[in-house]
Amino acid sequence: MSLEQKIPDNIIVIPHTHPLRWVMMFYALPKEMFEKLPEYRQLPRNMRPIQVSEKYMRMINCNDFLIMIWSLYAWTVWHCLRVPRKNGEYRPISGAWQHYSEDFPIWRITYEIGMHFREIFEHCSNWKMQRLFDLKKDEEMPWLTLPQFCAIVKSMTQFVIDGMNLQPFIDEVWYHRAEEDYAGENYAYRDFMRSWTHSRTASSVSIEEIIESGAQVDGQVIFDLPDPRAAFEEHVVSTVKIDQFKERLTEKDRIILQMRHDDHTLQEIADAVGYKTASAVKKRIDKIAAEYNDFVSSEYSDFLTTHIK
Repeated sequence: MSLEQKIPDNIIVIPHTHPLRWVMMFYALPKEMFEKLPEYRQLPRNMRPIQVSEKYMRMINCNDFLIMIWSLYAWTVWHCLRVPRKNGEYRPISGAWQHYSEDFPIWRITYEIGMHFREIFEHCSNWKMQRLFDLKKDEEMPWLTLPQFCAIVKSMTQFVIDGMNLQPFIDEVWYHRAEEDYAGENYAYRDFMRSWTHSRTASSVSIEEIIESGAQVDGQVIFDLPDPRAAFEEHVVSTVKIDQFKERLTEKDRIILQMRHDDHTLQEIADAVGYKTASAVKKRIDKIAAEYNDFVSSEYSDFLTTHIK
């Protein structure tokens, strides 16, 4: 796409859709973000050499240039977002960005928020496109430090969220996360699955009620469809299976789980089993939980192989 469009006053007009329109957001990125993109770190920070170079113009006038900018800003926006705890307080999103699916609505909204930054740069800051063309031949756009950049993105992110009233949407998405919102096995996914499958707010109903009266859970009718997971639950929670898992545990692990079941504090458990800190007990409980999760998954796989055709 050419920049050779001019008005009578001999001023270059940059088409609204040209990648060069995003160059000010590119110049605002700190050096640290170009560790894996050294060629863009070497891009001149003055428009004069860029305009006369086919190489530099080719680097800018391509989809890779836009994707790089959008992705780096989206990644930074992700770390600026806050999601609600159960008690209503807000905190950063748990887990790394790559722990979540690309279809996760909050993951996608980071790009949508970033798309508004170009207008903010142009109308609410001194990083306007015109500044590039006002630079003298020996001047360059300054590098922002990483803290400066993060502070700017945090401020712009909140500006967009407030202006578009996005926080209620983010809250609802976070409260209603689903298994497909995560990308593979990771601790964020496991934490979600444990809380999801052991929800304290879910209604309880017996199998007898379902058979006799067609009971509902949270207003949803439970249809009498064959589900291998139902049979598996009866299979895996049998005394034999539980005992098989217990046999893998040390005596100390059994004491930890029993005391935790009896509502002892982590520090009380640590004192009883000889751990120095309560956090050591928590780490051990998390490890046992992960082992049990693997055990159940393995058992389920074996059960399907044997019983489901």
